[in-house]
Amino acid sequence: MMAMQEDATFPPYHLLDAYADRASSRTRKLERLYHQTQELAWNPRAVLDELVAKHGAIRLGGAQREALGHVFTVLLWGELAAWNVAADLARKLPDVDAKMAATGQVFDEARHFRVLRDYLDRAGVPLPKLNPYGRRLLVGLLETKSLLQKLYGMQLVVETLALAIFKELAEGAPEPVLAELLRYIERDEARHVALGVMYLPTLAASATPLERAKNWAFQLELFALTVAGGVMMDPHLKALGIDQRKLSTTVARTHQQVTRQMAEETGVSQEELRGVYGLTSSQHSALTDFLHPARPVDELPAIHRRALGALGKAVQAGARVWS
Repeated sequence: MMAMQEDATFPPYHLLDAYADRASSRTRKLERLYHQTQELAWNPRAVLDELVAKHGAIRLGGAQREALGHVFTVLLWGELAAWNVAADLARKLPDVDAKMAATGQVFDEARHFRVLRDYLDRAGVPLPKLNPYGRRLLVGLLETKSLLQKLYGMQLVVETLALAIFKELAEGAPEPVLAELLRYIERDEARHVALGVMYLPTLAASATPLERAKNWAFQLELFALTVAGGVMMDPHLKALGIDQRKLSTTVARTHQQVTRQMAEETGVSQEELRGVYGLTSSQHSALTDFLHPARPVDELPAIHRRALGALGKAVQAGARVWS
């Protein structure tokens, strides 16, 4: 198989041939994602103005502002990174329909960054520095030259995690303007995950064994960074009324749904796809039970308490080293 390298020649005339071959076929799902972006687009300034007028004002307590700042500094810079990654994908993906879907995502991510920035400014929410694990994850996605890693990491790790957080925040948001605003963003994010669902297997199929192995190593790094970042965000999520155990379950359910949809789209078995994306349901359950046990910490077995304590200390130590 040929390695996935950016074609240096321009114009890429082969795209015209491939597109012409499909011109008379049914509308492709990837192309529909692009058209849905146009049809469902919303004006960030107008929507925020309408929601503030509807609810009278943005009202947050001091503790809520601080907690939102810690959570949304990750989400806000994640949207900016997604904006940049989507632009890279729109330029470099070798399929016209995938380019169109990624182009639609560029506009969505720009809208999300703008409206979240404006909301936080109006709400007087101070934004601390991005935690070192979140920064390392986003910088890794921005800097990787691998389209497989970019598509996997942004569409199927960052976007699914963001989608789960937006869902939980929208349900239990401490402030009604934010709750309704996140519903708009949540609908857009679901389309972004769909791009990965539909195109990642195609991209992986053309990868060399070495590229697949590198992507697996990249997955492990992103997994470790998301776990460590979650440990750092835990007290702030709790302050906002977000149950980390429920959030983890939502992420797991989304991962399983994504794997199932990928298998349906491509005809590749879920067992084969696990080498490209995601944990098994039993692995997710075990991880959730370890990180976010159903019982209070003081009721856990001593070995479990010690392991959680050691993890917390290791995460804080790593944060000091990378800060």
